Amino acid sequence: MISVAMTTYNGAGYVATQLRSILNQSVEVDEVIIFDDCSTDDTAGVVSKVEDSRVKFIRNPENVGYIQNFYNAIEACTGDFIFLADQDDVWEFDKVEKTMEVMKEYKCEAVCTNFSLIDKNGSELKATEQFVPNRFFTELEKKDEKIINLSFDYLMLGNVVQGATYCISKKTRELYLKIDNRTLYHDHQLLLIASKIGKVCFLNEKLIRYRIHENNTIGFGTKTNIFGLKRLKFPKIEPSMVTFLKQLNRVSKVQHYFYYILYYYLRIPSIKNIIKTLK
Repeated sequence: MISVAMTTYNGAGYVATQLRSILNQSVEVDEVIIFDDCSTDDTAGVVSKVEDSRVKFIRNPENVGYIQNFYNAIEACTGDFIFLADQDDVWEFDKVEKTMEVMKEYKCEAVCTNFSLIDKNGSELKATEQFVPNRFFTELEKKDEKIINLSFDYLMLGNVVQGATYCISKKTRELYLKIDNRTLYHDHQLLLIASKIGKVCFLNEKLIRYRIHENNTIGFGTKTNIFGLKRLKFPKIEPSMVTFLKQLNRVSKVQHYFYYILYYYLRIPSIKNIIKTLK
């Protein structure tokens, strides 16, 4: 069974196009779970006009924010494989088919893919200084291989790939729900969990059209906080990645755990300044 977890917030202008691309895949999905975070536009009305029993629309009683909203959507999914979807993108016709082939052939716990860029009108965009991927993705994209294994160590460098391209296993979903971390971006959590318990593959093929517009919930290039830090002065709060690693280590032991804890603490600007004064 294949599930899709989607979140919406004021997505009336684009969500119908995205839903059509999901519901008309070459390999059908079994359910599309949509959690709406108290939209103030006609998102609910637009979704209600999509007459397909696979679509389930749930509106949060109050605004809970991006991370919690995706948690709710993933929790509600019942499939053996769960695809993540943004409200304003467009899936290529064979996205599910090609992703599932990699999931099954390589026995993956997660698969992520490359993507193209489009503007608010659906026209193709090129990466610019304003809309540029993080350097880890840029390096990954340049590799010759079509299928690239992403290790836990590599993914600890940052949130490498766009979360809207992910497919995860049921096992990854269950561990994510058990950890129940609401501070680190859900997509980074999912790949770290998947790489800890099994294999994560990057399919270097553009299978979604990622839309750039002025109303993106979290825009391209800023969607991934590359070090997952809460930028408050030490010692008032620990980096959100450290909190997540502690939770992950409790349920599945992390190799080099203390190295990673130290690494993320040393990324805090105030600690870096203290170290400089000691030199």
